[in-house]
Amino acid sequence: MPAPADWGVKRPERAEVPTLMTMEGSVGAPPQRVCPNCARISWATGPQCPYCTGRFRRVYVTPQMLFATAAAVVVLVALMLLLAANQLNNELDDRVDDVNQQLDANFDQIRKDVQTQVQQAQGGAAGAVITPTPTPFDTATPIPTATTTPSPAPTETTTPAATAAPTDTPGETRP
Repeated sequence: MPAPADWGVKRPERAEVPTLMTMEGSVGAPPQRVCPNCARISWATGPQCPYCTGRFRRVYVTPQMLFATAAAVVVLVALMLLLAANQLNNELDDRVDDVNQQLDANFDQIRKDVQTQVQQAQGGAAGAVITPTPTPFDTATPIPTATTTPSPAPTETTTPAATAAPTDTPGETRP
């Protein structure tokens, strides 16, 4: 197989080929920093922003600050949930009261309708007392029997003759 030089392609030397390593790692470049006062990016190496003369400073967060922030968030979320539950409870109570009032109004209307129908059925007598009709109870029906029992024949009886009843008359005495 022929070598690459034989193909007629000229290859650059190793030193001429740019690589990322040589571009990135420049030794003298200052870091980019954002000013906390004016929010501008600068490459200044000093302790102050060259645009507004604000100080580049780091804010260190202590564990006590983290704990205090977490406790405040938990308290605020609990307070928010408590208020939401209270509001929901009040709305449900109001809704139950509305439904109970509507139900009572419906029952009152039904009572009035039934009373007017009963009064119309009785001929319009106002204040008439309704007497309930007793319901018939089931009674056993008699079953005919195959044998009949003879009933005694009527006999003649003598009646005593009419006699005067003893009554007291004025002036008579009894022994």
